[in-house]
Amino acid sequence: MLRPAVCLAAALALGGCGMFGGAGTQTEARRLDCPEIGGTAETSDLRRYRGPGRDLTDLVVEAKLTAVSGRCEPLGRRHEGVRVALAPSIEVTRGPAASGRTLSVPYFVAVADQTGRIPAKQVFEIAVEFPANRSRLRLSGEEVTVDLPLRPGERASDYTVLVGLQLSEDELATNRRLIAARPR
Repeated sequence: MLRPAVCLAAALALGGCGMFGGAGTQTEARRLDCPEIGGTAETSDLRRYRGPGRDLTDLVVEAKLTAVSGRCEPLGRRHEGVRVALAPSIEVTRGPAASGRTLSVPYFVAVADQTGRIPAKQVFEIAVEFPANRSRLRLSGEEVTVDLPLRPGERASDYTVLVGLQLSEDELATNRRLIAARPR
C-alpha cells in the first residue's frame, strides 16, 4: 500500500503540466499551459534489415521507443510561449546482420496543431555503442528542446509534441501491417 506522503508527492509532481514536470514552484506550474507529448504505435518500433530479406539473419537493428521524459517552462520574460525539453528512452537490439558494434537510431520530434498539421519537424539520432558480449541495451537520447512561440489567444495545450522513431516508407508500412494483424 502506498503511503499518503508518496501519493501526495506524486499528485504534486504530475499536477502541473500533464506529462511534463512543472517549472519553478507548484503555483507557477499550475499556471503554465503545456503541450502534450504524443506519438503513435506506428512509429514506436523500428526493424532495419540488410538488403531485401526479412529473415532474422538479415536484421541489422531493432529498436523500441519506451518512454519520453520532459519538462515545460515559460519562453521569454513575458511568457511569449513555452520551451519543451525532452529526451527519448529506447531499447535497442543489435541484429546478426549488423556490421559493427556502433549503430545509429533515428528519431523525430514534431509539433502538431489541433488539426493534425505539422508545422515543424526535426530528425535526431541516438548513437549506440554495444560493448563486447552485449547485443541489447536500454538508453536515453540527449535532451532536445522545442521552443513553441505563441500568438495572443493561442495556448500551448492547442499543440502536441510528437516523438517517434524515424522510419522509411517500407518500415512504416510493415508496422501498420503488424498493428492491423494484432488480435483485438
